[in-house]
Amino acid sequence: MKKVLLFLWSVAAVWAQGADPYVGYIYPCGIQAGTTNRLIVGGQGLGKGGVRNAIISGEGVKVLSIEAVPRFSTLPGPQFRYLAKWLDGIAMGNRTAPPLPTSPRARVEEWRTNRWWQILGELDEQKLSIVERALYIRRNPLQSSPSLGQRLLVTVAADPDAKPGPREFRVFAPNGMSAPRPFFVTAAPHIEEALYAPPHRPRPPAPAVTNLPCVLDGQIMPGQTDKWTLRLQKGRTITLRTVARELQPYIGDAVPGFFNPALRLLNAKGSEVAFADDNFYHPDPVLVFTPPKDGDYTLEIHDLLYRGRDDFVYSITVEAGAHPVDPRRVSLWPNPVPQTPPGVPCNSFTGIVARAGAVCEHVLEVKESGEYVFDLLARRVGSPLDARLSILGPAGGKPVAVFTDTTNLVFRGSLIQGECDPVGTCRLAAGAYRLRVEDEAGKGGPEWSYVLRVHRPAPAFEVWTAKSSFAFRAKGESTPMKVFVLRSGGFDGSVVLDETLDFYFKPSVIPAGTNMVKVALVSKWRGPLPVQELQFTASAQIGGRTQMVRIQPADEYNQAFAWDHLLPTHAFDVRIWPRSNAWKERSWDRPKGKRNQPNGKKKEKKK
Repeated sequence: MKKVLLFLWSVAAVWAQGADPYVGYIYPCGIQAGTTNRLIVGGQGLGKGGVRNAIISGEGVKVLSIEAVPRFSTLPGPQFRYLAKWLDGIAMGNRTAPPLPTSPRARVEEWRTNRWWQILGELDEQKLSIVERALYIRRNPLQSSPSLGQRLLVTVAADPDAKPGPREFRVFAPNGMSAPRPFFVTAAPHIEEALYAPPHRPRPPAPAVTNLPCVLDGQIMPGQTDKWTLRLQKGRTITLRTVARELQPYIGDAVPGFFNPALRLLNAKGSEVAFADDNFYHPDPVLVFTPPKDGDYTLEIHDLLYRGRDDFVYSITVEAGAHPVDPRRVSLWPNPVPQTPPGVPCNSFTGIVARAGAVCEHVLEVKESGEYVFDLLARRVGSPLDARLSILGPAGGKPVAVFTDTTNLVFRGSLIQGECDPVGTCRLAAGAYRLRVEDEAGKGGPEWSYVLRVHRPAPAFEVWTAKSSFAFRAKGESTPMKVFVLRSGGFDGSVVLDETLDFYFKPSVIPAGTNMVKVALVSKWRGPLPVQELQFTASAQIGGRTQMVRIQPADEYNQAFAWDHLLPTHAFDVRIWPRSNAWKERSWDRPKGKRNQPNGKKKEKKK
């Protein structure tokens, strides 16, 4: 009993530790190879005593520096007018601070303090824009979020030969590591929206887009519509591909729980010539347009409900030619597809609902009566098909069974649409059966593909985590997480979380019949370890044999106050560094080959 109480106390202590840093958005969300840029990273747990380092996956991209943005408080009138006057002077080319007011009502000694307010004349344009936004835009508690209340300025450099494509961005803090956020390296140049300007000064327009390809970067604030000027030529088709929802698939405190952008293209007279809302069932729109004449066209982007926040970040890739985006290849996040149980014979059928109202049929020969599992893969592999599966008996007539949507134990994957795939079990007698597949809404097209798997029930399981990034500072240190066991085929046994050379789980056994447990990942490593991508496995006894599966790394997100989702990542990211002096060094100026000696110096003994 004493050991049990000691264990429960240790787990409670682990869960009482400070939360990991949270990255809510990165703006801009990408960089061109061969350039250097400064990003605004917003989130929580990033301020004083917080983030000291960041990393971007892959090679060729490095973090040069990190600076915390100070918090800005509400100002008394005299101080506001003083700072506004100084900022107006800077805009006119005079960076000298104006004289302090001498009126007794000013009470300069009671003014709020802020390190940026005291050195306005030394700030660059980006920092001045941040200050002016804080001064002139009154905070609305209904449109702000504590999870986005802290910001970092992160300077990033990409080598000329950095491979284009999506990366993962993470930050480190003394108490842990953030979940990954998508970040892009592109071959095309980036164009950022104009910096904020106060109401009494005109906001400079974004430069006109003349050379393709290019990437447009922006943020949508409450009620805002961003406008871009595209200089196009008659008959030369262009494609505009938006990435917004995929940057952050789930937002916990915004309805419907994600940024839902819409694109609108206007001609020189202000008439709408093209519009795009979605790409099939994906909220990120793709617009393909052929200009009827030369001239300047205005591209508008806004949230479909005209919402907006700092984390409503988007990028639009503009390229010449028609490049419709296949919905089966749109997700930035890994999409693990459940496999059939090992050693179980499986009948597999493929098809395409090629046109609206079409029906696909297959013949299933059942040689032995019994229970059969029907598993149709469509949305889970990116197809827009919202399938209905009907099983018709040898004599025809009424279907033996009809399967439509599925209710799963947990939502997993980058989109909830996986629930549209029909999965079910029914008993069949020996004979020939017709399997009919159609779209629930009567739609169809060359992209409406599917794979239908039919097999006998067999015990199987998946293991998912609700956390994918870990940071340790000493041997024996632990970090908490939730582990989910997704059971199928009647499997109800216990599952063991396997130990590795460097880590173990505590507890390591998920009891029979249990679908979720809270565990701690414990470090066995004695020295510093750079960020590494690791894999963990789990095993169970099934039919007298040990069955092992790869544990799927994921992070838990909440959508619109209601639904919890497991957003998968490519691998577990783990880092270990020494507890002593760990935060006196920075990765961007640390001498190579001297990881155990902060700043490359040995500590001298006192005489």
